[in-house]
Amino acid sequence: MNTTAIIAEYNPFHNGHKFHLSSARKTSSSDYVFAVMSPSFVQRGECAIYDKWTRTRATLKCGADMVIELPVVYSTASAENFARGAIKIINETGIADNLAFGAETDDLSALSAAAELLVNPTERFTEILKSELSKGMSFPSARARAFSLVTGKNPDILGTSNNILAVEYLKALKIFSSNIKPVITKRTGSEYNSDKIDGSIASASAIRKVIYKGKTNLLAQTVPPECFDLYEKAQPIFMDNFSDAMAYLLRTTTPDELRKISGISEGLENRILKTVGNSYKITDICAELKTKRYTHTRLMRILCHILLGITKEHEELFSPLEFQPYIRVLGFRKSAEPLVSALCHRATVPVIINVGRDERNLSDLQKRLLDMEKRATNIYYLGQPTPAAKKPYLDYTMPIIIENI
Repeated sequence: MNTTAIIAEYNPFHNGHKFHLSSARKTSSSDYVFAVMSPSFVQRGECAIYDKWTRTRATLKCGADMVIELPVVYSTASAENFARGAIKIINETGIADNLAFGAETDDLSALSAAAELLVNPTERFTEILKSELSKGMSFPSARARAFSLVTGKNPDILGTSNNILAVEYLKALKIFSSNIKPVITKRTGSEYNSDKIDGSIASASAIRKVIYKGKTNLLAQTVPPECFDLYEKAQPIFMDNFSDAMAYLLRTTTPDELRKISGISEGLENRILKTVGNSYKITDICAELKTKRYTHTRLMRILCHILLGITKEHEELFSPLEFQPYIRVLGFRKSAEPLVSALCHRATVPVIINVGRDERNLSDLQKRLLDMEKRATNIYYLGQPTPAAKKPYLDYTMPIIIENI
């Protein structure tokens, strides 16, 4: 059985994702392809536009054989810990032969060279990085410049969103001494952060804006028909839906408490609290805080951590380098039952199919991680616009999704 893993957010699932799934299966000659998918909140520090069960169903309908949940403590982390958390889980499944990912380049040797330099940085690289940071440059930009000056390679290798994640995946594979083979697909169509829709393949960012504006005619051309039907029935959620909750937290939290939140340093807690009198919406708070050093994404991630209560202690407790996570299956295709069976037999950590039943098999620390997931799901549904949709405890009551394919 040849199996390929994909790490994704599918926020939301679109034609580009369907192409990548198909390409990954074909390129790797895989019998099965499974996804490790971000749940209710994602790496950009935002809520997923559709709930994790809607996105799971879309993913299964459009090509994946199984969907595994990436715990929220990793899904909202920096690119490095996002990748490490996902790779750790894929390693522990015991069923993955390949890791497929997309990037702005298909030059695997250049991406591998960047990964090697970041795992084993030279003295010159470290000096240049420190120098650029001291000038007020953001960490991603400083790192890309240092890489280019040391290697002579294009700084875009570490300067574009998917390349950065690709390098982090390769780093994690090296760190965990994994035998999983990387399989790369060059991205086609719109760029990752492009707002333009001029064909059947558009960026997830552009599609989210279309959904926000209610332009369903444009949505229909960029997502598979199976997804369009699901999205029409689902309720989109946006980060500003949580502005009331954020206002409550910022008005009742002390600087000392805020300082414990993951990502907060250098007195940022005081700057955040000063925004209370000026800005109410989460996106406005982020805009007020943004500087060269603190990028929009970094700040949104920090604000997301405040909302979810993710602290520096959680980062240490659940570090992928030491912690053994659980594996939670959100859904699978009926035809992939042999894959699920293989997972249950080969996994080196507990597998959760039914939360209420299987959580008793977890260690105390694994239960704490699952509790954070349940908390994040409960908070996510507070973002629903109607009282009837603000349902609690769905991690217990929502059954695993099985698509009859």
